[in-house]
Formats: sequence, structure tokens, C-alpha cells
Amino acid sequence: MRCFIFPVFLVVLLLLGSGIARAEPAVSFEEKTVDFGDVEQGELLEHTFVFSNDGTDVLVIEKVTAS
Repeated sequence: MRCFIFPVFLVVLLLLGSGIARAEPAVSFEEKTVDFGDVEQGELLEHTFVFSNDGTDVLVIEKVTAS
């Protein structure tokens, strides 16, 4: 029994260490910035940023800010 447990333990350690067993989100954007050019004061501007989750886990967006 001991001879069976050790190889299984090694395989699990290798999988965890190599990242194969890790599920992580990975966000990717079609474009990261937009330049509106010259804008009159009070003019309403709108833009939609398209992004996707290319990872293997759920992507949670908690905070969005504009600069």
C-alpha cells in the first residue's frame, strides 16, 4: 500500500506545482484606451469596452474607475 501512495502523492504535487490544476481568470480587452479628441464642455461621450475571460475560472469585476 505504501508503494502506491507515494507515486500518487508525487503526481499531485507535480500537478499543483506546474499550474495545471490551478484555475485562474484572465481578462483580455479588444482595446485598452480610447481617444475622444477635442470635446466641447458638457458634451456627452460614450464608449463600450469589449472584454472576455480567457481563463479557466470565473472572472469577478469588483471595481471600475475612469482616468
